[in-house]
Amino acid sequence: MKNVEIKYTTTHEWIEVFDSGECNVGITERIQDVYGSIVFLELPVLGEYEQGEIIGRIETSDGRNFYIYAPVSGEVYEVNTALDDDIELLNRFPEGDGWICKFYMENPNEKGALLSLREYEAHEEEELNEEEYLPETDFYENVEDY
Repeated sequence: MKNVEIKYTTTHEWIEVFDSGECNVGITERIQDVYGSIVFLELPVLGEYEQGEIIGRIETSDGRNFYIYAPVSGEVYEVNTALDDDIELLNRFPEGDGWICKFYMENPNEKGALLSLREYEAHEEEELNEEEYLPETDFYENVEDY
């Protein structure tokens, strides 16, 4: 039986880490609860990323754009192309079949910077009491960052 560890980021990505160092990455359901359905997803390009680097972008039904960040450093070796055909898969199952990409994790020590479910939920509660839940990305003004 494989051991699986699920961790979260403060920018609302989840990562499912397997013993092999392979990982599934997606966005948490909470983004939709706060901002509405996702209507567009820009999938990551296959290749190497550093922890915290932009790997993709989503647009919500209210027209807001948010970046998706790499939860760990490593190589994106597969993207969920089913989302190109059916974005509703991401809306219905964001923490399951709506996964966004698969990583080979480069440095297992980076998991220490990620949150457990309990820590993530506490972070969410604190963040919901602030004025803005997740800073919106003005993609078109910041296109050079992407």
